[in-house]
Amino acid sequence: MVYASLMNPVSTFTISLALTTSLCSTANLSGQDDTTSGLHHASPEQREYTQHAMLLAHPALEGRLPGSPGIAAAEQAIVTSFQSSGFRPAFGKSYRQPFEFKQGGVFGNRSDAQIVTGVNVGATLPGTGALRDQWVVLGAHHDHIGFGAFGSRSTAEVGQVHEGADDNASGTAAVMLAARLLGERFTQKADSTPGETPRRSIMVVTFSGEESGLNGSRYFVEHSPIPIEQIDLMVNLDMVGRLVENKVQVCGTQSANVLPELVQAAAEGIDIIPVLATGLTSRSDHASFYREQVPVIFMTETVFPDEYHTPEDEAWRLNFTSATEAARLAANIVLMASLYPKQLEWQEVPGFETAEGGPSISDIKIRFGIKPGNYGDTEPGVLVSGVSSGTSAEEAGIMTDDLLTAWNGNQIIGVREWMLMMAEHEPGDIVTVTVLRNDESLDIPVMLKPR
Repeated sequence: MVYASLMNPVSTFTISLALTTSLCSTANLSGQDDTTSGLHHASPEQREYTQHAMLLAHPALEGRLPGSPGIAAAEQAIVTSFQSSGFRPAFGKSYRQPFEFKQGGVFGNRSDAQIVTGVNVGATLPGTGALRDQWVVLGAHHDHIGFGAFGSRSTAEVGQVHEGADDNASGTAAVMLAARLLGERFTQKADSTPGETPRRSIMVVTFSGEESGLNGSRYFVEHSPIPIEQIDLMVNLDMVGRLVENKVQVCGTQSANVLPELVQAAAEGIDIIPVLATGLTSRSDHASFYREQVPVIFMTETVFPDEYHTPEDEAWRLNFTSATEAARLAANIVLMASLYPKQLEWQEVPGFETAEGGPSISDIKIRFGIKPGNYGDTEPGVLVSGVSSGTSAEEAGIMTDDLLTAWNGNQIIGVREWMLMMAEHEPGDIVTVTVLRNDESLDIPVMLKPR
């Protein structure tokens, strides 16, 4: 691979610029029709987002594993993007915050886990007036799992590059685009408004070490360059590249009373639909802030794709149009929160997952074979909006419009909770799935097939 010998910042900077130049050229993208079709007619924002995402998910970055030359190149590209958007260094005179952590397995629990150095990348846009010392943080994790030595859901292709296009080049690219939009919008607002409008300062930060257990965000809150009590909101984007039916799940709005109305207002003029979810997962970087009683918003997909944590999570599969809209929505949320004149008071979110151990979604070895139709709904259960051919669900007789209510007698609260239940099983296991069909409760035995 190109990056095998790039072991210093100068080299990674050079290769980042070379990759950026190549990705900006349509000629160099010929042959990737699924990725680039329609780019000539795309908006400037969509073209910018596409270039960011394709750079971060480029195979030459070898899956952005912390401690590797590939992730160093990604981090340099992020720094360059933040600088060009007019943001200042977040960590003294540096855009980088290095830290050490244990990498490997779920939350670093493999016996062969190693100590590596991760790097958070952060930048700031100062606020004005009475709100200047309060902050809104916009973030995403930029790391992935490299060649899949840990965290991979693929057993057939061990050792292949896991590009991590959706997870989480998509969220990182959204933060990069949102930073540029925020820089422009603050300048425009200052030019059009007499005097200084009070607004909170903004920090954009991308975290490393998330895949081994939120290491970067946890280190950030423990060594924050700004007092944690002065952070009024943290917005986290994780997997926004493959939105289904133009819907983005927005979790955490219960963590401050004004957030549901703020999100709906921010969505005006945005061509995606925010689905306000109940509950809040602890398995992405917003959780590190929530535990410090910072209000949070978590933006993610409504349905996890089958390619999650496999070598097939590639850039050509991304929906660049809807992902660009997710970036615009995030920018609007941050802008409106920065201008909100009152304090955002933290509130506990019922159903927050507190456990950091146990199975992870990346551990799922089976494929059930349905398309969930109500991800993020407030009612418990998982609605079946479609059944895939040749899967466990089809062979067991699961039908469209069934509502999955229990798994081996345990209530199914929602899609994420159900996925964690699936992570506990091996191919060949037989489970009893309770479904509600035409107001009748049925217990259906299902033999689980491998993914």
